[in-house]
Amino acid sequence: MHSGFGLLESGSVAAKDEVNIMVKNVVDVVFGGLAYWAFGYGLSFGNGPYSNAITGWGKFFYNPQRDFDSPRDEGWAYANFLFQLSFATTSSTIVSGAVAERAKLRSYILLGCIVILIQALPSHWVWDSQGVFFKLGVVDFAGCSCIHMVGGIIGLVATIYLKPRRNRFNENSVHQMSSPTNALLGTFMLWWGWFGINSGSAWGVTNGRWRLAARASVATIMSSIGGGVTSITFSFAKTRKLQVNYLIFGLLSSVVAITAICAIARPWHALLIGAISSTISISVIPALEFLKIDDPVGIIPIHLTSSIWGMCAVGIFAEDDQVLAVTNGHYGLIYSGSFKLLAIQMLCTVTILVYSAIVGLLALIILGKSPLGIRVTDYEEQIGADVVEHGLAGTNIARYHLEKPLSSKTFTTVTKAITKWKIQTRTNRALREQHAALGYRQEPDSGNMLMRQRKNNLSNGAFFSLSHHIRSRNSPSRTKTSTTPAISLSSNFSEETNRRFMPPFRKKEDNVKSAKINEIALTSKRRMEEEDEKNPNCSKTTQSNFVPMLDRFSNNISDTLKSLNPDQLRLDVSSGSAQGGRSLDHNIVSGRRVLQYVTPNIDSGSATRIVTSATSSRNKILPLISDAV
Repeated sequence: MHSGFGLLESGSVAAKDEVNIMVKNVVDVVFGGLAYWAFGYGLSFGNGPYSNAITGWGKFFYNPQRDFDSPRDEGWAYANFLFQLSFATTSSTIVSGAVAERAKLRSYILLGCIVILIQALPSHWVWDSQGVFFKLGVVDFAGCSCIHMVGGIIGLVATIYLKPRRNRFNENSVHQMSSPTNALLGTFMLWWGWFGINSGSAWGVTNGRWRLAARASVATIMSSIGGGVTSITFSFAKTRKLQVNYLIFGLLSSVVAITAICAIARPWHALLIGAISSTISISVIPALEFLKIDDPVGIIPIHLTSSIWGMCAVGIFAEDDQVLAVTNGHYGLIYSGSFKLLAIQMLCTVTILVYSAIVGLLALIILGKSPLGIRVTDYEEQIGADVVEHGLAGTNIARYHLEKPLSSKTFTTVTKAITKWKIQTRTNRALREQHAALGYRQEPDSGNMLMRQRKNNLSNGAFFSLSHHIRSRNSPSRTKTSTTPAISLSSNFSEETNRRFMPPFRKKEDNVKSAKINEIALTSKRRMEEEDEKNPNCSKTTQSNFVPMLDRFSNNISDTLKSLNPDQLRLDVSSGSAQGGRSLDHNIVSGRRVLQYVTPNIDSGSATRIVTSATSSRNKILPLISDAV
């Protein structure tokens, strides 16, 4: 079960936190198990002189050899302790999914231990013979209320207290599963692990108990069938696709809801309970978005709402069994017409919800005010817990495989890499939005090819500007008072060049050089526009006039370069190319692509010959840059 929870949660959170969420599932068992052995089991099932209807007392630091004389009783005691330990640590694991990406690891260890102790009292109320709701006749066969409901309500309080993740509800934010495959694999493991939990709660196969175990297994599979069919239907109806999160929520919420009544439910009961549970859980998703409650893994729709419905379903569908008499002679509403069992179930539900929410909130406040703190800083959240807590980098950047803990220098390097990646992502998104706003459309072949050319030197950047200028002049809709999207994009060239086409400069003073290069391109374009006004016959682009047009453009660049101080244009030139490692032959290819772009009917060979023959134009650009150096 814990392996399934770990895969589900790590596949649902961001990649930069997937290792951290797996570690939290480990510490749930390690430290949570220690807390349960020391105090939790005694508070749930202690039968000492101070035990009462509210709390058990005794059996602390549990040792069956101390409490039992019979070897048979001792064996059952060991089995019971291990089974209840698995239940208790499940509650804290549920909370780990709710606080994913926001809680500090050290503080979470303490919170997990506290959740174990909080869960101990509802277990006593529901399952111990002295418990208050056990005496009233509450029915919870496999932990719907004292396990899933406790974890779900504390998870809700925790996620509200910690506030949403950074940029979670921003307009342009997109939060997807880091690994849907892992999430689905975890769902499979939980799904089939639930058979062991539900059927194992019958406590054996003797004295007719095997009938309850078999019935619980059938109810579990039928409930999951109902939930799965409903979630898939909802997904196709709402989105016309099978959404992975809908499928996961539908399956897991249905098996949570059936845990309370699994041993005494008929197959059609289970099918209906699972379908209703799936409907409720999927309906909760928009409400959480509207209220801006950040639930990364789906703890609230899977565990909280489904456990509430599961407890109420007992009061509607329950029949008394002839083996363990788990309902104490009570029947559900549809069989008895009485609301008594339903009222008992709802009273137990409300009590556990209020108690767990209040105590859980107090624990969160205390941890938040302590020197440890519980909420990670904005910087730590951005970097990710895999780096901050474990010295590992997540997959949101090019993977860093580090074999040993990070040194301070390496940590700084990783931090800068992550920040650079995020800035680049944000810039690319802004550019796409700008292109969409301008109505810019990429053409199938040459357009996509040209857009992929991130020009890293002056000549390639100049070719790009020239192509848009020529294309805008060929547009039949172009007039003196109108501006096409191509012209608008070209007019922004001076502002965009440094960010999109020029190489990354390493010194602050290089921004001046970048500005000068931008000025070259913009000045050349303006001079060509002025010449076009004087000579309207030059506006049509053909194979014959492309070379003189390129020559005029090169001359304009030459004039601008000659007016610059060489110190203002210090570029690294290697083998006749500007900074960026582009060779002179590459400029021929770039020119050929520009010519093909503005004149689609020309073939590749002709374009290459035309550009290559323009030696006077092509050779004026880079040598002048070399002279300026």
